[in-house]
Amino acid sequence: MAQERSERTRGRLVEAGAVLFDRSGYAGATLGEIAGTAGVTKGALYFHFASKEDLARAVLDQAEGSLRGACATLRTASSPLQALIDSGYWLVDALGSDAVIRAAFRLGREGGAWLGEAAAQGPAAEVPTQPGPTQPGPTQPGPAQSGPTQAGPAAAGGCVAGTQGFHGVWAGVVRELLSGARRAGELRDRPGGTGPETLVVTAACGLEVTFGEDCSPEERARRVAALWEWLLPCLVPPGAAALYRTRPLTGVPA
Repeated sequence: MAQERSERTRGRLVEAGAVLFDRSGYAGATLGEIAGTAGVTKGALYFHFASKEDLARAVLDQAEGSLRGACATLRTASSPLQALIDSGYWLVDALGSDAVIRAAFRLGREGGAWLGEAAAQGPAAEVPTQPGPTQPGPTQPGPAQSGPTQAGPAAAGGCVAGTQGFHGVWAGVVRELLSGARRAGELRDRPGGTGPETLVVTAACGLEVTFGEDCSPEERARRVAALWEWLLPCLVPPGAAALYRTRPLTGVPA
């Protein structure tokens, strides 16, 4: 019972931290405000998190767990390329409804001394991929099933060279799904480079910048569909674009 209360309190603190980091940024969010938003004392906050940096790490970890869990679920239900299309819809929906995802992107954009210090400590050990459904806890991601593999915390740097923070995590997931699509024979053979695939990664990373809170869910879906209707013919063999659904999937995992 006490353990459940502790986990609920920790979860509220992560959610409150995400709201304040999203609204005010890392520097602008104070631990007092976060504790007040969560409805707990600062003493209770310090029981769970030794510092604001620790809380920011927990926000990033929860965002990564949500992203990887959703993408792994989508991957088990479809081909790698279709899972990539649906992952884009999941992301833009999350940007509109989930402060943790928005905060993770903002923390990654800001970087700053706390992120540089985390990166200097080196990435966490890689967690092996496990079969079966992902069951993340309130603040810690669970092991992912088949599909995109686990990486170190987003705060420790990006999964793609030159891309830091949560943008790097998302770019890494996109690349992993594209690699799976190539292994599955979904992508057309192109001698002399992977330009279209690079374009997909760039476009996917730009989703966070393009879709703000003032963009309605309907408009987000329309723009993502238009993006894929243009990108797919560049990626797949001639005539194969019609095999893929470019409209949002009902019941995309939250």
